[in-house]
Amino acid sequence: MHYTIESPTTIAVVTVEQVLDDVHRVRSGSRVLGYVLETGQLYVTLRGDIFNTSVEVGQSHDLDAAVRILAAA
Repeated sequence: MHYTIESPTTIAVVTVEQVLDDVHRVRSGSRVLGYVLETGQLYVTLRGDIFNTSVEVGQSHDLDAAVRILAAA
């Protein structure tokens, strides 16, 4: 799944791929921006290229918002 994220100064195109039932990897080109973990009704955004060392940077109620957190930085 591809997303185009726009802000007043930047346009980012990211790719989201499901790697486990509850984990999505977010990439910009070949660079991994982080992961989104589904935890019931919340999506937890994790920044870092390696899942088990990534750091929580936000929570949201939908996947789109969770991906935007990673793309905005």
